[in-house]
Amino acid sequence: MDVEELVRLLYEDIPRRSSELTHIWAVFWANFKIFLSYRSWVITETLSTVASIAMYSFMGLQVAPDKLSGIGYGDVDWLAFALIGVATANYLWMCISRISHSMLNEIREGTLEYIVSTSIRMRSYIIGQSIRGFLVSGYFMAGVILVGLFLLKVPLVVTFETILSFLMIITLMVGSYVGIGVMIAGIILVYKRGDPLTFLFASITEFLGGVLFPIGYLRSYPLLWSLAWLMPYTYALDAARYILLVGGSLTSPSILNDIIILVVYTFITIPIGFKVFKWGYNRIRAEGTTATY
Repeated sequence: MDVEELVRLLYEDIPRRSSELTHIWAVFWANFKIFLSYRSWVITETLSTVASIAMYSFMGLQVAPDKLSGIGYGDVDWLAFALIGVATANYLWMCISRISHSMLNEIREGTLEYIVSTSIRMRSYIIGQSIRGFLVSGYFMAGVILVGLFLLKVPLVVTFETILSFLMIITLMVGSYVGIGVMIAGIILVYKRGDPLTFLFASITEFLGGVLFPIGYLRSYPLLWSLAWLMPYTYALDAARYILLVGGSLTSPSILNDIIILVVYTFITIPIGFKVFKWGYNRIRAEGTTATY
């Protein structure tokens, strides 16, 4: 076999014999089994979650109850206020960083080239990794909320309706940011670095979103106030708090407004994210840098 024939075979578009759903399931299940095999890591992360919530409970002793009056959630306890912020923020960035981290790990371990050479679409790979990240992150988010409810007696409105409403808001929250995670993954393919960018996004989001303090405190800083309301997380956190602290429903005007904005962000960021990823994917294939780090 001469070189030209070998090159022609490598360029040949081999038909995929399995459906995309099969590929997504294969990627998800393979990575989920890896997660289950690290039992000690799961245990230590769970204990770390409990310890962090206990720390926030002591921080709440320094916050006077009148400091949270007039923020729109009724007579709210600071720990309940912060608990929802911490749970949603951690869940969001565990989901988003999972996409970029998985791509970075494949590059570091030298396995990205093998994935690219298989019949699995990179889109299927990203979706499978994302589903795994959503479930694993959901475990820790549920742990934060359960510790707050049963150990620290945090006053949350927990009913079947509020749980379903909360899960819908979480889904829209992740949807509005998943495009950013895919975009960062595309940048990592080319430049082999991306963690600082993810950390920067996470830090800015948690600060401007008001995870540990009422966002109304930023009114005195017009630039920060404007930036805070440009982020989809601000609307997701507002809706989540209104549901679990007040018992609001999805038909409430303020929550409906938050939902509409999150849907708009979802339809904007996801196509942009996949476009950037496709650019990065095509570039490393053209440059032959799939196996470099």
